[in-house]
Amino acid sequence: MRPHLDVAETMHEAGGSLLERALDPERWALPTRRVNKENLCQVGSVQVCASLDITPTLDTFIRISFRGPSLSPMQAAELLEQFVSKRFTYVPNAEWFVEIDARKWIHFSRKYTEQRLEA
Repeated sequence: MRPHLDVAETMHEAGGSLLERALDPERWALPTRRVNKENLCQVGSVQVCASLDITPTLDTFIRISFRGPSLSPMQAAELLEQFVSKRFTYVPNAEWFVEIDARKWIHFSRKYTEQRLEA
């Protein structure tokens, strides 16, 4: 059974609530199972997921992922710009690493903190 998804009218709206949760330091974790009902939202036919991962070397990376029917990386980049607009200035092709997985999720990631965390 699929988890109940949050639903938003726009990517801008989804970005407000999902980014707030993802950027809460109490939710940061090692990258394991990234998609769960706490960091997933449905906007029209597109699912969006936001998480903040801590690597074993204590680097932090924000990851925003999109999945939808016939969604291209260019369309997903436009959605990313809308999604992060409340929190970040979006600079296309300059900061975000892009990958597509076997489940057709389009993942955008970038370093979140400049310095490594101290344990």
